[in-house]
Amino acid sequence: MATDLRSVLWPKGPRSDVWAILDPARDPKSYWTLVNSHLNYSCLFAGRLPDALEQVAPHLVQLDPEDEFTDYLAAQVGNSLGVFFQCDAAMKTVRHHLRKLLTVRDPRGRKLLFRYYDPRVLRVFLPTCDSSELDQMYGPIKTYWTESPEADQVIEFRRGRLGLEVSNLKIVAARAAFTTDEEDLPAAVLPAAPVVLVQRGRPSAQRLPVVLQSAGLGGQLLRSTGLLRLFRNSSLGEPMAFHDNRIDLPVANLHPDLTVYAEATAAGTETLTLELGKHGISSAELTVVEVRLESGAGPAQYTEGIQVGLHERTRIVVHPAAPASFKGNLVLRALGGPRLLVYRDAETGEGESLSGGISLPAPDGPLSLWVQAESASAKPGDATLQLGLEGVEGVGDWCVVTAVAVEVWAAMEGELALLAGASTPLPFTATTRPAGVAVQWSIARKSDDCELVVSASPRPLPTLVAEADGAVVSADAVGTFQVVASVGSGTQWGGPRGACEVTMVQAIVESNDCSVNGRFSRCAVDPLSKRFVLTSVRDQLQEPPVQLAATIRLLGGGPDGQRGVSAFSAAWAHKVTSDNTGARYKGGSTLERESPVIEALSPTVKSDGALLTVRATVTPEVSFPPVSGDKPIEQIWSYLDCQSSLVICSDLAPESHFALLAAGWSFTGDYTCAAGRVRSPLVAAKLAAARPLTYPTPVPFAVD
Repeated sequence: MATDLRSVLWPKGPRSDVWAILDPARDPKSYWTLVNSHLNYSCLFAGRLPDALEQVAPHLVQLDPEDEFTDYLAAQVGNSLGVFFQCDAAMKTVRHHLRKLLTVRDPRGRKLLFRYYDPRVLRVFLPTCDSSELDQMYGPIKTYWTESPEADQVIEFRRGRLGLEVSNLKIVAARAAFTTDEEDLPAAVLPAAPVVLVQRGRPSAQRLPVVLQSAGLGGQLLRSTGLLRLFRNSSLGEPMAFHDNRIDLPVANLHPDLTVYAEATAAGTETLTLELGKHGISSAELTVVEVRLESGAGPAQYTEGIQVGLHERTRIVVHPAAPASFKGNLVLRALGGPRLLVYRDAETGEGESLSGGISLPAPDGPLSLWVQAESASAKPGDATLQLGLEGVEGVGDWCVVTAVAVEVWAAMEGELALLAGASTPLPFTATTRPAGVAVQWSIARKSDDCELVVSASPRPLPTLVAEADGAVVSADAVGTFQVVASVGSGTQWGGPRGACEVTMVQAIVESNDCSVNGRFSRCAVDPLSKRFVLTSVRDQLQEPPVQLAATIRLLGGGPDGQRGVSAFSAAWAHKVTSDNTGARYKGGSTLERESPVIEALSPTVKSDGALLTVRATVTPEVSFPPVSGDKPIEQIWSYLDCQSSLVICSDLAPESHFALLAAGWSFTGDYTCAAGRVRSPLVAAKLAAARPLTYPTPVPFAVD
C-alpha cells in the first residue's frame, strides 16, 4: 500500500518516540539544515570536536512530524542520509546506547568505526544477526527503518517475539524538496533586543535570538570583540567555533534565514557583521551589561545560598551595572519558597514584596538593601533571589535563599538569673526551621548595662563553649547577656538569629554581724515535761546565745544594676560537724540524744534594693527523761560543734544552693543529777565561737 513517510513513522498519530540518525558526511548541507531547524539533537561523538569533524559526525535527532525538517528528510530518501528508529527512552539513554555501537573490532583486534547509521550498511547487517547480536543492536529500540535499494520504498526491521520481522513499505513522493530559491533578501543582523545580559552562575541560560537574514545562502559572520558566544540552539550544544572572530556559514537547504543564539561573557559592546557577497553586508551593535548581587556568601551563593530570618533582616548589596554608561533600570525579584520582603533600611521602614519584582535605577555606587521572610522555608534553598534588567530576558545574578527561624532554649525555664561565680555551666540548645541548618554560637553584653555593672564584672563576657548539640555558658561575669545562635555570613550581613537573655548577679557580703554569747549555760528540770534539760541560756529573758546576721549586696544587670536581683533569696543553714551527747542512768545504762540539738528561730530577711540583710538566732539544748525504765538519771552531757552558713539561691533554681560565709560555734556541758535535781557541775556549760569565714567566691552547699 502506497503511503507517505509520516504514515510509516507515525502510523498511530504524532508521538515523540521517533528518531533519526543523520549522517552529514553524505551531504554537508544537511548539517546546517539540521542546525537551522528547531529540533532537539545531539552529536554521537563525545567531547568538544573541531568544527570540521562535527559537521560530518553522526547526529541523533528527535523528530517532530509537523516540523519542516521531517519533510526535508523525506525528500532525501534515496540519498542514504541516515536511518530512522522508534524508541520511547530519553535522549540521554538513547545516545548512550547508540554510542556503544559506534566501534567494532576486526579479526586482528583492531578497533574500527561501525557506520551502522548508513542505511546501506544497516539493512544488510540486521538480517545476519543472531539473537545476542540483535539484543546489542536494539537495546531500548523497538523498530528500525532504512531506505530500500528500490526507489520510493523503506524497509521496516521490527524485533518480534519470534525474531526479526522484516517488511517492505512503499512511500509516495514527499512534499516538495526545499531549496534556497526563495526571494533574495538583503543581508541583515536582527537581534531580538539591543542589550545582552551577562548571566553570572546561570541557573538557566537565557540566550538572545539573533536572526541572520539570508545567511542560509552562505557567507561569513564576524564579531568585533568576542564578548558574545553564539550557539546554534537556544539551550543546548557547544558554542560556534570562531577563528579570529570569524566563522563561515555554508549553504543550508531549509530556510534562507539562520537563527543563532547569543550568550554574553563580559560587559562591553559587541558588533556582529554578516557578509553575504552579492547579498550585501549588515551589522548590528549590542550592549553587553553585567549586574552583580553581593550577599556575603561569596561564590557559594549559587549552591549553598544565603539565609534570611523571620524577624531579622539580611543585608544584600546591588552593585553598579557595567559598563558604567548603562542607565537603565534593574529588577530584583524572588521566586519560590516563602514570601520575601525587601527594605531600604536595616531596622526601619516598610517592606516591599519581591514576588512580582521591584524596579531599581542602576545605582552609581553599591546599594545596600535588607531582606526578610514572612515564614520559614519548607526545605533548604527553596527560594531564589534574582537580579536582572528591566525589559531584558534572563537572570544577571542570583542566589539561593533559605528562610530560617531560630529559637534558643535554656535548660532553666523562665527568666534566667544566675549567681555569678557560683553556678555550674548552663546548657543552651537551638532549634531551626527547616531542621538541620547549622548555627554559630556567640554571646554579647546587653547595651543597657551601666558602667558600675561593667566594671564589677571579672570578665567582659561570660565563657561560652560551643558543643555538637548546643552551647554551655559559665556564670563568670556580671550583668545581662544575650546568648545568640545565628545563621548566615556574619554580623555585617545580618541574618537569622535566635537569642536568650541571661542575667548574672554578683553577691558580696557587705557586713558580717555574727556573735556568740559565751556565758555559762544551765541544767534544770522542765516543770511541764519533767525532763532534764541542758540548755545554752540561763533563763528565757536572756538573748539567744548564737546571733547570726549578715548583709549581702546584690548587683545584677541593667541601667541600675537591679535586673535579676529579685530572683534571689538567702537563709542560714546549720550543719553539725561533731556531736557527743547523751545521758547515763543508774546501773551504767546510757541513752543517745533524743531531742533536737539545735533550735533555730525562723530567719528574718530585710531587703533594701541591692542590700539583703539575713538574721537568725540559735539556742542549742538537749533533754532526757528523769527515769529510764526504773533507773533514775545520774548524768547528762553534750559536746557539740556546729557550722552555720549563709546560703543564697535563685528562686528559678531552688535546688542549687551556695554559701557566702560560715560561722563555727560549739556547745559543751556536763552535769550530774540525782533525785530529780541538779548537783554541782562537773564541767561548766559554755559556748565558743570560731572566727566567721567569708568565702572569696560562692561555694556549693548541699542541703540535707
